[in-house]
Amino acid sequence: MNYTESVTWLENRNIPLGEFTLDNIKELLNIFHKPQDKLKIIHITGTNGKGSVASFISNALIENNYKVGKFTSPYITNIREEIEINNVEISEKDFADLATEVREKVEELDEKKIFVSGFEILTSISYIYFARKNLDFAVMEVGMGGRVDATNVMEKSIPVFCHISLDHANILGDTIEKIAREKGGIIKEDSHIFSYPQEEAARRELKKISLEKNSDFEEFNEDEVKILRSNELGNIFNFRNYKNVEISLIGEHQALNASLALMVLDFLKEEYKLDEEKIKLGLKNAKNIGRTECLSKNPLIVIDGSHNLDSIERIEESVKKFKYNKLILGFSLLKDKDHEHILKKIENIADKIVLTEINNERHTDLVSLESEFKKFSKKEIYPIKNREEAVEKTISLAEEGDMILWCGSLYLIKDIRKIILDKLSK
Repeated sequence: MNYTESVTWLENRNIPLGEFTLDNIKELLNIFHKPQDKLKIIHITGTNGKGSVASFISNALIENNYKVGKFTSPYITNIREEIEINNVEISEKDFADLATEVREKVEELDEKKIFVSGFEILTSISYIYFARKNLDFAVMEVGMGGRVDATNVMEKSIPVFCHISLDHANILGDTIEKIAREKGGIIKEDSHIFSYPQEEAARRELKKISLEKNSDFEEFNEDEVKILRSNELGNIFNFRNYKNVEISLIGEHQALNASLALMVLDFLKEEYKLDEEKIKLGLKNAKNIGRTECLSKNPLIVIDGSHNLDSIERIEESVKKFKYNKLILGFSLLKDKDHEHILKKIENIADKIVLTEINNERHTDLVSLESEFKKFSKKEIYPIKNREEAVEKTISLAEEGDMILWCGSLYLIKDIRKIILDKLSK
């Protein structure tokens, strides 16, 4: 297969739905001699912040001259973005060659009624690619949950827990405890666990699993993070022995994400040579596209993949870092989200609202979304199905000094980002 054929095969892979287990991906990886167990893995889960923490950790290690693989999802620009070594995407040729090699084995498993999903195949490709490239570290971001996520097939890892809140409740559970237990499923025996400051219910669950797995649990308190400056350029903060740490990611919660990364890096210092100034430089250079990303200063256009109540609350705080007169909101939402609370929260910060539809089978249709908003909002609402026309509308509504914010789903932001960048380049 060439690259385009490989992507088409992966993205259109349909298999019979059954119970979520790791049995089938393990069967596939066993054929390739368990590549996941040849890697030093930093395994990151949580509801929000995974991509940022992955970027902070990998960039700090790269600055210290280590070879670091990073697997993240979903992609924003192209599928190769999910598999990187030292911030360089896997090449189209390597991707196509590996996909072709893996496909042969997948089809052999198909004949035995052992079905591997598209995401499991992509995860397998990343593990095989990383193992063959002789990495020092692989930073692996969980796709969803943890316990039965395709990434969770290794014998050993360093488990890292970002902020845990309610999301994907129909799959992971309808309470913080249930979700924390699912995410806590990445903890292996005799691990050293690192956690963001969690709600007590999540913290209790993670500590309980840590005890069951004979593992150390390390966390920090929010008051250990002293924010010195927070604005549209990022943050400067102190954390424990680290002073004047500068990051480019926007919002005070990113200082907490960076502090979580610093805890992990401090632990690695016990075994690896890590220079503090290089760590700080790595954190400063960390990027996370599609997350409070400023695409243009004039007009001021910001996009954010926030898609659950917790991340919408974060974007509400992050937009305060920008100076603007009125906020023009571009928005849509998948139908399996907490609509009532998310809509009320995001409506609060908007002066005018442009709604569109997401290119995903789980999209909320425009009529429903508009009527949900109109139940409680008296603001100007413009429903526009065509995403390009919706972007045009937000730009035409914005006057001098106004801000345009697009958010609601990473699947939405993937399209909106491309449309806006195409317009800006003309």
